[in-house]
Amino acid sequence: MSGLPEKYANRPRTPEFERMCLAEFASEYRILYSRQTESKNAIPLLNNMGYIQKRTRGKPAIIRYPRFSEKKQPEKFYSRLLKLYFPHRSNDDLKNTEHPTSEQFYKSGRKHGFAVRPIVTFNKKRYESHGKTMERALEQIEQQGPLINAWNTFAPEVEVDRLECVAQRQSRHDTDENEMDIVPDYQVSGSSSGAMPAIIAPKLSPDFVRKMYQSLNETQASIFYAVREWCFKLVWGHCPEQFFYFVSGGAGCGKSHVIKCIYEEATKILHQLPRFRDQADMSYPAVLLAAFTGTAAFNISGKTLHSLLKLPKSLKPPYQGLGNALDEVRASLSNAEILVIDEISMVSKDLFAYIHWRLQQIKGNKKPFGGMSVLAVGDFYQLPPLGKAKPLCVYEDNVLDLWKDYFHMVNLTEIMRQKDDHSFAEVLNRIRVKQKTDSLEANDKALLTQAIHDIKDCPSNVLHIYATNKEVTNTIQQL
Repeated sequence: MSGLPEKYANRPRTPEFERMCLAEFASEYRILYSRQTESKNAIPLLNNMGYIQKRTRGKPAIIRYPRFSEKKQPEKFYSRLLKLYFPHRSNDDLKNTEHPTSEQFYKSGRKHGFAVRPIVTFNKKRYESHGKTMERALEQIEQQGPLINAWNTFAPEVEVDRLECVAQRQSRHDTDENEMDIVPDYQVSGSSSGAMPAIIAPKLSPDFVRKMYQSLNETQASIFYAVREWCFKLVWGHCPEQFFYFVSGGAGCGKSHVIKCIYEEATKILHQLPRFRDQADMSYPAVLLAAFTGTAAFNISGKTLHSLLKLPKSLKPPYQGLGNALDEVRASLSNAEILVIDEISMVSKDLFAYIHWRLQQIKGNKKPFGGMSVLAVGDFYQLPPLGKAKPLCVYEDNVLDLWKDYFHMVNLTEIMRQKDDHSFAEVLNRIRVKQKTDSLEANDKALLTQAIHDIKDCPSNVLHIYATNKEVTNTIQQL
């Protein structure tokens, strides 16, 4: 399947398109699919590469591209500039015998009598007006690590969980600052023959990376390293079998932290796959993060399953294909190898089957879930699917049961919260497995009743949460 760079290389040979750089092509034109090609404004590409159309509604599209350090990766830095901002038909147009490197061609090269550098500079100003500021910010992140407190603005509860996990585990590893054997290696390089690709260091400070992974307990680390090993095998061309893991656990066990660690590590490794190399657009993900509800998706910086896979409202058979949207969705998910689903307890059997069929259609692969590996995270003691639908863990006759047939469970049992919250988390986990007819233990009941207050004793500026709209209305009237 051809991507945007291939479409650009086969643009029409008119003067307007000959002078056009890849950045302008991606920003000003959109690719047409199926019936859209019948539009009177459709522009055919060369070599039967499809059709494009100039964007007429709203503003030009925002382009996304990888960034490299001019000092540390000069060849990739200048290669990106040339590919984005210098008109070309192939990579051979971006070098010549007199200037064999991208940096030399950028600084001293000429094409059709015109110097390369002024053309690149002119086009770059149109799309990177704050380029220098961005580069300084990236350098600061590389040197100092990300601003951890910034996450408090977007997902405070998730960040508190993560920081508590770090604090709890840090005390176990503060005796030896040079202890590196339990930390994933970040300079894995292949042999000189190039048989095994190099793994480039992530753009995070070593100290931040070390703390993040040292916060994993033994069970969390087991699933982390299993996924990590699978990613390495895929990059090295060993064609590993798909994995299907279900990570479960009660309150305070660090399920969200496991997702974040696996996402960061898997993304870093999988970006060394050949399909990611020399790619102008690095925004297509290698790992997909999704959940059933918008809140759960937001907490892991992902998307809802319906939004990600363009699922219909009705999930009853027969399966409804993507139709005209297939090419667009297939292009956006073409590089994805792993799907992470959080709050799996809310996913019904019908929805799970639809995810399986949708990925088969998108990937053009009849294997389970289209050949993608799946990491499901959640707790079946929590919220069930909407309506009368049964959760995946309940067996039903005459229903496609992908859960029972494929998934292996990893149960997180160690509570990773700090001491102040440890007792409360233990109470929650005891309540988690109780029946309605079971009475609470005296100590648990005493701890919970401490939180019961009369509404009149609560400050009016404190958030009040109720189970029903009627209670909300009554409280508003009292206040």
